[in-house]
Amino acid sequence: MNSVASRARELHAVSVRERISACALELFDDHGYDGVSVEEIAGRAGVSQRTVFRYFASKDEIVLQYERSLLDRLRDALERRPSDEGPVTALTRAYIETSSTPSDMRGWVRQRGKLLASSSYLKSRTNGEIVNSVADLSEILARRRDSDGGRAIELRVIASAVSAVAYDVWQSWVEGETGTNPADALADAFAILTASWEGIDNG
Repeated sequence: MNSVASRARELHAVSVRERISACALELFDDHGYDGVSVEEIAGRAGVSQRTVFRYFASKDEIVLQYERSLLDRLRDALERRPSDEGPVTALTRAYIETSSTPSDMRGWVRQRGKLLASSSYLKSRTNGEIVNSVADLSEILARRRDSDGGRAIELRVIASAVSAVAYDVWQSWVEGETGTNPADALADAFAILTASWEGIDNG
């Protein structure tokens, strides 16, 4: 019986969190991130401000959860890459896999990207998340190669370079109005970036 009650509470919490998130994103889309208060989010969601803060430490956390979910998917994708792939191949293919977006979701994804870019504060927070992810990606690459630390700098450079190109291409796609898959743009950019890197995978 306790497990049933616990499950019910979990489902309720998920429902409330999703409602707050959906209402906040609607308001941000209509009025801009800086033009919406937590009070307005709470009112739209039909909850108290205290409840909003119970699920989200701050207003920006509502927006950043999407960026974090992408970075989590990227890390998971890299962990799952075949063990015989070198660091360049594994990382670029993980990025391409993660960025692939179904055609019926591209408008929504682009809108989320525009929201993240609409506020200098959000851009700063997003850049911080990306910088932190580079360290995580480097560590995963090192584990995949059973590295003893001798290639740590090289792997960090690879992760930093690939991450920078991915961010730039992603932002260009967000700002554009085409219905193309961002994964295709990333694949083209990575081909240019890694044209002279073939020997690294075999090192």
